[in-house]
Amino acid sequence: MLTLSLFIIGSIFGSFYNVCIYRLPNDLDVVAKRSFCTTCKYKIPFYLNVPIISYIANLGECRNCKSKISVSYLIVEILTACLFVYAYSLHGISFKTLAYIIFYSGLLIIFFTDLKYYLILDKITIPLSVLGLVFTFFKFNPFDVSILGSIIGGIIGYLIIYIIRFLFFKIRKVEGMGLGDAKLFLMVGIWLGIKSIYLILASSAITGAIVGLIIIYVYKKDKDFQIPYGCFIVIASALYPYLGSVFYNWI
Repeated sequence: MLTLSLFIIGSIFGSFYNVCIYRLPNDLDVVAKRSFCTTCKYKIPFYLNVPIISYIANLGECRNCKSKISVSYLIVEILTACLFVYAYSLHGISFKTLAYIIFYSGLLIIFFTDLKYYLILDKITIPLSVLGLVFTFFKFNPFDVSILGSIIGGIIGYLIIYIIRFLFFKIRKVEGMGLGDAKLFLMVGIWLGIKSIYLILASSAITGAIVGLIIIYVYKKDKDFQIPYGCFIVIASALYPYLGSVFYNWI
């Protein structure tokens, strides 16, 4: 019963995350305004706004104008529901569970704002960086990072991306990375510690480069085609707590 309750609560939060993913990049209110179709602006009544179920029942379409609704809405709600259940299975009812949910929720929102709008918002990364320090200071960091490792990780993570961005601009005279990527590494370094930076940076860069080359080759894009690099940072960060130790033990 508790598992089902957590799944339902998680899906409700996932529905709110979808609101954040669309509205924050567009400077819209995320609390006061009711949910609406982004195509026809039809205000969705509460009985048609049930997480997961409404999307499936309406076959991924707006009830009013029949325009297609991105499957990302369903994915976010399902992933968030599963996140709540999984976090509880790891840490029970505790502050570590809360911290785990907050960290991965932030990554989920950042992934889709970068994927859809090429934006990594300070409204997400800065508060999560502060919360990461607070949880770590009081020893509620679910990844068992020390406060010193957290602080150094955040500083190094930010500086590495900032320096890469600076050098790229000096050489190419164009911005290769935004400061959003640097602030994302600040956040990740604080939550996951100094040891995470190298592996996340390397794996996200390699994966991003491979995917970029495939897109350029298959879809005949220009070599300066922009890819949402933050998405690869997010994926690498999400996997690091589970694969990082395997990598470092292997080498």
